[in-house]
Amino acid sequence: MREIPLLKHHVAAGAEVGEFAGWKSPIFFTKLRDEHMAVRQKAGIFDITHMTRTKISGPSATDLLQKTLTCDVATLKKGRMKYGLILNERAGIVDDVTVFKVEEGSYVMVSNAATREKVLQWMRRFGDSNVLFDDFTDNSAYFAVQGPMSSKVVSEVLQTDVSALKWFAGGFVRLGGCELLVTRSGYTGEDGYEIMVLCGGVELYKKLWDAFISSGVKPCGLACRDTCRMEAGYLLSGVDFDESKTPVEAGLMWAVKMEKEGFVGKEALVKLTGRKPAQAAVLLEMVEQGIPRHGYKVCKQNGEEVGYVTSGVLSPLNNRGLAIAYVETDYAGAGTELFVDIRGTMRRSVVRAEPLVRVQKH
Repeated sequence: MREIPLLKHHVAAGAEVGEFAGWKSPIFFTKLRDEHMAVRQKAGIFDITHMTRTKISGPSATDLLQKTLTCDVATLKKGRMKYGLILNERAGIVDDVTVFKVEEGSYVMVSNAATREKVLQWMRRFGDSNVLFDDFTDNSAYFAVQGPMSSKVVSEVLQTDVSALKWFAGGFVRLGGCELLVTRSGYTGEDGYEIMVLCGGVELYKKLWDAFISSGVKPCGLACRDTCRMEAGYLLSGVDFDESKTPVEAGLMWAVKMEKEGFVGKEALVKLTGRKPAQAAVLLEMVEQGIPRHGYKVCKQNGEEVGYVTSGVLSPLNNRGLAIAYVETDYAGAGTELFVDIRGTMRRSVVRAEPLVRVQKH
């Protein structure tokens, strides 16, 4: 079991720790609702150091990313970032990633903690001697400051005005002799910034974290990150999709540049896009009381099973259960009434057309 560098510091601050993707990380600092509403109304900070960070560079780096990602890295400008998928040959989703262009032939890719070894092995499989891989996860920290006040507090703490950054853009900032990579991005449905601390060690990580707390930013755990991403309709790798799911079923075709030639999984994907999938991912909102959980059955009114829940939470925004579920395509339309089997009781839900929150991109 790995531990994030600031684990003891968080525990001393009262955090409740749990396991996530092989890492010990804070699940709560205070109450989930308080943390959640801080993100929605002001600003919260998450320690997401468990996420995998890899520098990919060299003369063949762009070619490798073009081959292994669904987004078009060749059109990526310096200082900008894209979201993409890594697919296997059958178009199953190995992982979802973001890739930031540092300069020509040099990128920083963020992937999920649970797929750390798998993704690196996959990339090496398609790389050659002209690609260098540097997994610097263990030599850095990674924080996310999210919420409507994030521009103000990040600018104050980093002593650099970041308010002009566009969504999915970033750059390097020096603080205390250390270089930080700051991007305007996040996983909560709010405006916000993700900050990689690329040097300095635990004392600097602690100093930066505490500076945000002193500025009024609320520390938030991974339970809050989960409720925020669910309200935004964001799927979680390894929970809401894996290699058994394709972008067609998962509703992630917007992250696939089909015009791009030769990426892994394209041939299989072309065949899939020509026919209706058996299932589709939907966002369910409970109409009746009850919290849907992973594995719960989704049924028609007569009790016939038409799908299953992959993620579920109680939304702090409207106090209703929310679920990401895979249902038969005929029942995936917005407004469709479905029932979730919650511990033997059928509870009514409806397929939402839109997530509860949507980030205002700058």
